[in-house]
Amino acid sequence: MIGQFLGYFIFIVTTMALFVLYYLKVYCHYRLILAQEKKRNKSETSQPLDLVLFDWQDPVERQTRIKALWMYPLLFPVELDQNDKDEILQLKKTIKRWNIALYLNLIALFLSYFYISKTAFNV
Repeated sequence: MIGQFLGYFIFIVTTMALFVLYYLKVYCHYRLILAQEKKRNKSETSQPLDLVLFDWQDPVERQTRIKALWMYPLLFPVELDQNDKDEILQLKKTIKRWNIALYLNLIALFLSYFYISKTAFNV
């Protein structure tokens, strides 16, 4: 009984963490786009909620968010170019770390699913 509860709990937590990690990864994509296009002022900082809280009527802002969403899919390699600026290079390294975190989360999700399938349906 406790094993089943633990399996379900881990499955739900890893599923929610998958969405949160992917959202933060897309936010790093958005920051990378802003850094590459130099739209952001030095005094202005972007927050993670800026990804969804913006003027939805502005087609340029919507296009920037869509571009951030599809910038680097999960299995797509992020190329680190040594000629990039330090800020852009650091953002690309951060995106790589988010990819690794997503991979580990997917492994935990699959393991919890297999654990549930072995324990919960054992009648």
